[in-house]
Amino acid sequence: MRIDLMNDLGAPATVTVIDLVTETAMPQWNEWAAYIVAGAGYLGAWQGFGGLFVKNVGIAAFPWAAKKLYTRVRAMGGGATQLALRRIGPSVSSVSRYPAPAFSEEFAGVKLD
Repeated sequence: MRIDLMNDLGAPATVTVIDLVTETAMPQWNEWAAYIVAGAGYLGAWQGFGGLFVKNVGIAAFPWAAKKLYTRVRAMGGGATQLALRRIGPSVSSVSRYPAPAFSEEFAGVKLD
């Protein structure tokens, strides 16, 4: 078994360069670039376009796109899973944010004038 420089090393290097360039020069497009590169790689391979290089680009971009998707889905959750119903009295309930405080310590003493 031998390593093909163009297909086996060039494709992951291309994905890495795209990730680094978009992360530093255009950070607002980095997430979309991950999805586009991975999707284009798999779609191109499925259509028979580009051979092993395009397929390896899709394979190399998949972890990048999966991480971006995971971060996006996790951010949409917002922490609502940490809210718990707590009994105050015999018939009164309230929502508790235990163990997280209801305010941010960073802005505890700030007053707006």
